[in-house]
Amino acid sequence: MPSFALRVETVFGEGSIAELGQRAKSAGYKHALVVTDPGIKSAGILDSVLSSLDEAEVAHSVYDNVNPNPTIPEVDGGVQAFTDAGADFVVAVGGGSVIDAAKGVAVTAQLGGTSKTYLFGAGTVPFPSAMKPLFAIPTTCGTGSEISPAAVITDPDTHYKHLMLNCTPNVAILDPNLVAKMPPSITAATGMDALTHAMEAYVNPGNTPFTRMFATRAIQQISMHLRQAVNGPDRAGALKNMLYAANIAGQSMSQGLGQVHGLSHVVSGRIGTPHGVANAILLSQVFEFHKDFLKDQMLEMAPLMGINAWGMPADKAANEVVSTVRSLRKDINIPSKLSEVGMKESDVPQFVEDAQKSQGIFIAAPRPVSADDLGAIYKSAL
Repeated sequence: MPSFALRVETVFGEGSIAELGQRAKSAGYKHALVVTDPGIKSAGILDSVLSSLDEAEVAHSVYDNVNPNPTIPEVDGGVQAFTDAGADFVVAVGGGSVIDAAKGVAVTAQLGGTSKTYLFGAGTVPFPSAMKPLFAIPTTCGTGSEISPAAVITDPDTHYKHLMLNCTPNVAILDPNLVAKMPPSITAATGMDALTHAMEAYVNPGNTPFTRMFATRAIQQISMHLRQAVNGPDRAGALKNMLYAANIAGQSMSQGLGQVHGLSHVVSGRIGTPHGVANAILLSQVFEFHKDFLKDQMLEMAPLMGINAWGMPADKAANEVVSTVRSLRKDINIPSKLSEVGMKESDVPQFVEDAQKSQGIFIAAPRPVSADDLGAIYKSAL
């Protein structure tokens, strides 16, 4: 398993978005293509970003044609916008979909052609070697895309989600004030995405002492703060902790993810389910399926999730971990079944076929699985 070095200059704190313009100007950049989505734009979240650029006299253009689960045409549209504007760097303002799309824009604008060329498993250059400078400004606390070396781009012709690699942002600006403007439902879904990153990273057979360190802290922080961040009286304080937790969960996944992501990417690609929601549903089912194999590691995770596991047998602790995931999901109002988001039992064969192509199934899975195993996991989640 290759090791990915994460060299992202990270700025964290309330009001830190004000530093964007001066940082870009000091680096010699002249014109930003700001990649975002219509919801971010209409919510007014973009205002402070553009103001910072204006105050530093850095020109900017806005490209907001990005939807959840960004597609090859959306990325290519951003590349055209970059070229038309005469931009020399990219600023991503949004959740994981926006940041992933911006990564695709930054790579393709630098190297030319279509973004499909640079998709692992689909293109002719699976390991792109350069990209335009990229500032990533997350407005959700969950995806970790601002710190990760990969993006997920959907091919609309096949509904398959591909990875783009070697596209780590140069700078990440984590401002809790921006996250606070997002609705609780987004916080819930992205928070479960972050928990999935950390839990999959914890049991990844290729984990290192450093990825395990990040995963440990992230599981603890998310378990402590996600409910409060979604619907508690101290939402602002909890969101600050969640933004930190999501970032370190993103660092924990540098050695790859596993079957939760491999299965959920298919759900998102085929029926458009938000990535965090699909992860939240499948997280309990994948760990349920593997609990006998993973019970010793799940015993280690149990106290991080608030479970009093002192003297508890490992098999019981494994059951408690799965139950805790389900309770958390319920408390923050995320669906518990794939049937609630539109998946049917008749979809299972196609979804299994797609999942078997997924890098996420094989790169960092805790143990090998068969097509029948994948089908059983999907059926358990219906």
